[in-house]
Amino acid sequence: MKKKIFNFLPNIDPKIYVSFGIILLLSLIFLLYQFFRHVDCENANYYIHADEYIVNRVVEFNDNTDGAKSWEWDFGDSTAVDKRRRTLHAYKKPGEYIVKLTINGNCTHEKLVTITSISQQTGYLPVIMAPDVATVGDAVYFNAEKEGGESWEWSFGETASTDALGKSPVYKFKTVGDKKITLIVNGDVEHTAVKTIYVAPKTIKAKQKIDIKSYEFEKPHSAFSLPQGDAQKDPLVDMLQYIPVSPKTKSKKDSAIAEKKAPEISNEQFQLLLNQVAAQVKTKDDFKDYLCGKYDIPVVVNDNKLVPFEQFCQNIAGKKIKISALRLNKNQKNCIQNINIQYKIKKYLIWMKE
Repeated sequence: MKKKIFNFLPNIDPKIYVSFGIILLLSLIFLLYQFFRHVDCENANYYIHADEYIVNRVVEFNDNTDGAKSWEWDFGDSTAVDKRRRTLHAYKKPGEYIVKLTINGNCTHEKLVTITSISQQTGYLPVIMAPDVATVGDAVYFNAEKEGGESWEWSFGETASTDALGKSPVYKFKTVGDKKITLIVNGDVEHTAVKTIYVAPKTIKAKQKIDIKSYEFEKPHSAFSLPQGDAQKDPLVDMLQYIPVSPKTKSKKDSAIAEKKAPEISNEQFQLLLNQVAAQVKTKDDFKDYLCGKYDIPVVVNDNKLVPFEQFCQNIAGKKIKISALRLNKNQKNCIQNINIQYKIKKYLIWMKE
């Protein structure tokens, strides 16, 4: 008697087993495909950056998300969707735009981009409008310009506190001298406008009337004429020969050359540059102007490690990082002196401190 090949459920056609096997194999292949194209939507690594977010200036869009295979950039201004990983775009009109990035067709992220019509070079700080010279006791009228300004805090250099609120205050100075006027708009202390004006003393006018009759009028030239006679040598000529003459002094420049200051950069812009260093798009040399050429400034990492900035850039290059806190300390020339940073790196799909 022959032994049956399929002892388990002998009444089922063997073709059904083959069909189940094929379905199982296809499912396994599909799972592997989904696994290798999987993207961690919550930790997408992309950035939007521009030197100035103004009309007709180029804005850079770049994505470095692990496992990303396809991209769809919707710039929010009704232009065509861009499907490149890194692309450039310029906005034609000022306003707020919601940029949407779709990765691998299932991960969608949004960021708000504000485009203005005024360059940061002229509109980045509030503008103080006031005379350069004022007089003690006279009313001085101030005005300010700042796009989007809602709150105004004025200090007129005579007290350590806020002297006025409002966009167009009026103030009377009590003392003479140079006065440093400061203005903070919307509580943004990092971008304080400063203007120095000189307060002059009051002019004292003569109260007593001038008596014209008391003046002596010019005498005729005949009253000063010398009597005729032989010319004589002036004794003053001989005396001047023995008077020592002081050496000439070297002329000094009236005004000193103004010290060059480093360009302004915010913590958010500095963080974007560090993310580009990690993505190997930029290097330490891109920080030269902000560091005043000093690449060995100390960087405090996660409150327990101290490394030079040049080494820190080498440590994060090629790694996926997430910065949670960043503080820049600058000197009077606006040069960055040291950096305090809190960040994590991603290893084996887990965020951990380095």
